[in-house]
Amino acid sequence: MRDVTILRSICFVHELGIPPKFIFDGNDHQATHFVFYDGDEPIGALRIRWFAGFAKYERTCFREKARNPFIIKRCIQDTFEHVARKGYTQVTTQSEPRLTKLWTKLFGFQILDEEPAYILGHDEPYLTVVGTLTPHAEPINLTSPSQVLLRVEGEWDRPSDFE
Repeated sequence: MRDVTILRSICFVHELGIPPKFIFDGNDHQATHFVFYDGDEPIGALRIRWFAGFAKYERTCFREKARNPFIIKRCIQDTFEHVARKGYTQVTTQSEPRLTKLWTKLFGFQILDEEPAYILGHDEPYLTVVGTLTPHAEPINLTSPSQVLLRVEGEWDRPSDFE
């Protein structure tokens, strides 16, 4: 969480002037967080919240030196494996118009035909985009071995210290 805080502070609070109360909220305590690194240095982050039948990507940010389509694509694609392993095939995010092409061109997401979301303090509306993932061959579910269900999030194939 330290690196998530650092990255969001740089990208959202410092660069864009977004108030911290919008960038850090109660959903941070019940979400899955990804931090992307270049060696030991954190370069990007996002959080995922889980809903009935879909995963929602939020607070996606990359440091300026990592804002390269190749880097972003590689990092975000790594998260799709995690989402699919949990049994989800739908991913959504709400995107500023200037970033919508990132989701549609790099990942094949589609813009939903619904009203854009207006957020207090933001001049531009946010557009909802949705992507479909290939189902995982071995999703975690009720028939997964009990020890797998006890393992650390995302490390389902690695025995824990308690096994």
